[in-house]
Amino acid sequence: MTTFIGPNGAGKSSVLRALEWFFNGDTTALTDHDVYSGADPAARQITVEVTFTELTERDRTQLGERYAPVGFSSFRAKRTWEAGVDRMTVATQTYAPFEEVRRGTTVAEKKSTYSELVASYPMLNLPKWTKVDEAEQAMKAWEKEHPDQLEEVMVSTAQIFGFNGQNKLSGIFDYVLVAADMRAVEESVEGKKTIIGRILDRTVSRDVARAEFEALAAEVSQRQAEITRRLLGGQLEELGQALTAEVAVFTSGRGVRLNVTSPDVRPIPASVNVLITDALVETSVDRQGHGFQRALLISSLKLLATRGTDTSDSSVILLAVEEPELFQHPTQARVFARVLRELSEAPDRGMQIAYATHSPYFVDPRYFDQVRRVTRSRHDVNGHAEVEVFQASLEAVCARLDGFVPDNSIRSRWDQVCTRTLAEALFAEAVVLVEGDCDKGILDGMASRGGQISFETHGITVAQAAGKQNLLTPHAILAELRIPTLTVFDSDKGSGDRKRASGKDPLAARREDENNASMNRLLLRYFSVPESDYPAGKISPTLYAWDGDLERVLARDWPGWEDTHKQLIDEGRGVNGKDPATYGLAAKECPEGPTGVLLDVVAAAGNLVAR
Repeated sequence: MTTFIGPNGAGKSSVLRALEWFFNGDTTALTDHDVYSGADPAARQITVEVTFTELTERDRTQLGERYAPVGFSSFRAKRTWEAGVDRMTVATQTYAPFEEVRRGTTVAEKKSTYSELVASYPMLNLPKWTKVDEAEQAMKAWEKEHPDQLEEVMVSTAQIFGFNGQNKLSGIFDYVLVAADMRAVEESVEGKKTIIGRILDRTVSRDVARAEFEALAAEVSQRQAEITRRLLGGQLEELGQALTAEVAVFTSGRGVRLNVTSPDVRPIPASVNVLITDALVETSVDRQGHGFQRALLISSLKLLATRGTDTSDSSVILLAVEEPELFQHPTQARVFARVLRELSEAPDRGMQIAYATHSPYFVDPRYFDQVRRVTRSRHDVNGHAEVEVFQASLEAVCARLDGFVPDNSIRSRWDQVCTRTLAEALFAEAVVLVEGDCDKGILDGMASRGGQISFETHGITVAQAAGKQNLLTPHAILAELRIPTLTVFDSDKGSGDRKRASGKDPLAARREDENNASMNRLLLRYFSVPESDYPAGKISPTLYAWDGDLERVLARDWPGWEDTHKQLIDEGRGVNGKDPATYGLAAKECPEGPTGVLLDVVAAAGNLVAR
């Protein structure tokens, strides 16, 4: 499973369409307009390179020893377009001087180069030239016996994805793209290039029916000729004689005969159309909703790929979908996301899934390493835009958390509370990472006030990690994806004193103080800032600590908030206690404005997107 996320215009779909061109694109599909605007004028080319890993024995047999020798588990191919010339090159282990022979375009050229090679490299002990095939076999045998002298070379070939119909990977690896603008109505009509037409060609044998249609046509032709002779023959003969007699008045020696030409009866193949049944109602595809049409498209393409792929266990289909959430009801989108993941995880289906999405429904934070964040930016105002792709790999996240969070909690893909709200955060331009929902409610409420920076407008999301101890994992993931993040946490200063004042066990109060100080130092150490037991306020441009906890800061820097909070509860518009919605509504409606560190945090969040 691979999930591409990023803002509109970043280039997510370009990745999927580049792969579509690599596997299925026509040699005339590209023009100079498709070349990157910032390309070197002297080298305006398009290159798409794909690496295939985990090759099976059957894959190697299909590709051949030249491209996938024994012992190699990967295979790399590159398709390049330049000035209208389209060519495929494949990485192969070869002895470089032999490639000069193989690049020859005629037998005479190959013979000349081979003979020069034999003369120049007598230590190779190659036989003299006899035939092209024998020379190639001699070079292959030498390469097989001297693997230590081989090097990787990109060699030109059209036989791997063959533009001339020779496609060595077809049936082993197939790529199917469901474009956002693909229309189910058009694809459900039988035709050579439509989905339903291609499915019928691959799954329905019409040979027997065609033969019977032709026999029926011949029988109809014979029957038609017999009827013509029986019912029209005499009448036409008599009419011809009458015409001959009339012509004889004006000329002699000529006659008139009326002949019937029966048209050939050609069998017209039966056409197939798609109808949708719903209980007792049967309708055409165009009368269905867009959501169902989209589901039908993807299901049909999956079936087409499955039926067109080799039935062996080693065959693989990569189903790529542009915006799978398109036209989907939220509940249906969740089901769709689950089905796609199940398809990708089922070992017996041989399915890989890739999609470009704007929907958190299609991002599972447990599999953050499957996300590719695509960004498009200009480092120079007058320069060309550059596209970058970022990934939070398991290795990178574990390395960042080494000494802070156990590896097994990351690698085992537990459903962790700290990443529950991460799906939406992955789509943000910047993230404010806080401990809990009440922090989120306050900051969102403040940002919605007039005169404050609007988080929504600037693409800033507040994400909660369900506790201070859980802040590090989501931060590491966001950092690897290069999403600017501001982290805010409670210092919990004075929590032990409150326990003592309420008559709690002094030992438990001291232990709480020690734990809080230890956790604070751990956090500061992770962020590579000077350690202290109870930090407060701004620690760095991207790290803040509430002095004590959020409620103490609100009481000090925004006393009017508490009055509004109580008023909302009294009016029945809020809930008593730590309720995020009530906290947020009070922050939004409080007549007085916030001050102090509260404003500093909102301003720091705005600075994340101002860089």
